[in-house]
Amino acid sequence: MARDIKFLVKDIEDATRKAAQLAAVQIMNGLAKAGPAYTGRFSSAWYAVPKGGSVGGPRGSGSIYSYDKRNVPLARFQAGTWYQIRNGMPYADEAMDLAPYVPEPFKKQAAVKPQQYGSRAPGARRGDLSGAGKNTITAPLDWWARYNAAGQLQADLARGFRAGFGEARGFQ
Repeated sequence: MARDIKFLVKDIEDATRKAAQLAAVQIMNGLAKAGPAYTGRFSSAWYAVPKGGSVGGPRGSGSIYSYDKRNVPLARFQAGTWYQIRNGMPYADEAMDLAPYVPEPFKKQAAVKPQQYGSRAPGARRGDLSGAGKNTITAPLDWWARYNAAGQLQADLARGFRAGFGEARGFQ
């Protein structure tokens, strides 16, 4: 009997690790779709890293990046935070409307998501557009806060955990 319980605990730990991994993948895909995507580089720079871990740069451009399990290493089972999901682009705070927008010259190209046009006042946030103008956005103002507060983060987390436990041995 004790032997069966020992294996049950290991099975639960393995299932939880897989569920956390797939939840991170779901969340990163949700962020890539909800956030701005002019070149696709920001959408490809989401990373699930251990607490205090470092992030890399963009994985690609030209489209909205699609994450899978290869992008999220399987975490070790331990108490506390397993993953922090962060974006590796240097302008991430601006793209998430957490800091004022600082225009930088870049090569014009077709946006990978539909754009809205308007005018942005100096020092405004990325998503602050009004009236007519040549400034563009590919995600609404405060998309980051809305993704978190409107329940999309929770839905992606739940979808990932369901998929992870469904994939795990003995939990199908």
